[in-house]
Amino acid sequence: MRYIQQHPTMDLQIFQVFLLLFTGCSGVLINSTDQTIIEKPVGGSVMLDCQFNIAPEDTGPLEIEWTRLSHGGTSDSEIIVYSAGQVYDDYSPPLKNRVYFSSENPRIGDGSINLQRLTLSDSGTYKCQVKKVPGIHSIKTTLRVLHPPSKPLCYTQGTTEVSKTVVLHCEVEKGASPIFYIWQKTTGSKTLPSSAGSAGIAAGKVHILQASESDSGTYHCTARNRVGVEECFLEVQITHPFMVEKISAAVVSVLLVLGVIAFIIYCQCKSKKEVVEEDTANDILEDASPPKHRRQLRHR
Repeated sequence: MRYIQQHPTMDLQIFQVFLLLFTGCSGVLINSTDQTIIEKPVGGSVMLDCQFNIAPEDTGPLEIEWTRLSHGGTSDSEIIVYSAGQVYDDYSPPLKNRVYFSSENPRIGDGSINLQRLTLSDSGTYKCQVKKVPGIHSIKTTLRVLHPPSKPLCYTQGTTEVSKTVVLHCEVEKGASPIFYIWQKTTGSKTLPSSAGSAGIAAGKVHILQASESDSGTYHCTARNRVGVEECFLEVQITHPFMVEKISAAVVSVLLVLGVIAFIIYCQCKSKKEVVEEDTANDILEDASPPKHRRQLRHR
């Protein structure tokens, strides 16, 4: 259970400082590694480790204090404190509701904290200090929050024809440097062309010199940096120039044939419609009654 209360009175802190000055600093031992560097992606989470042991001579109240050092390292800014069995986590508004102790009961020897929904501004050096009079010990951890690679864009440059130079591109819009690119061919021979060159691949490019039909297939690019990885796929079809011309000619021929067929069908339909209209007109004339004056002459 977490509690949010006011920090203990200054009198208690002053009393602890005097005890530390007169009795010496010993006892408490933090087992976690000091000066650790951790790199995490934006939006991720991290645990800053602070495992400790209490010595028999440490009889005072336990206090675990996490602070963030300024860029110059001259002053600390408190972010979360465990003291007298209570948790105080309202010191840093930017970290509000994003920082908490990993253990529900830090007094058992686990003063680690978790940071969630990391932002670039969370990068910095954090210090864990464990006090239990007369013992006191602290360690520092450096956190680097970095952008992982964005979704890469894969595309070809140049005409994809036999004997031409085809360049495959893999580009990311943003991401912390350095970004490493890995190209693979996932179909056919599943090996990159010998002309690809390692220098181009390092820059996200594959140069296919004197391209051949065997270079056709699906290519896979992976963009990776220290905190993330993304990928894209690219379909490449290497064709002969005359094949392209043949395909174009075939398409035109098919369209012409379809046009002729459509014209013939249209003419047939139009002809049938005219015949139907003519027959209908004749039927009307045959069934029509003789004029009125003719009927009168017959009666005479």
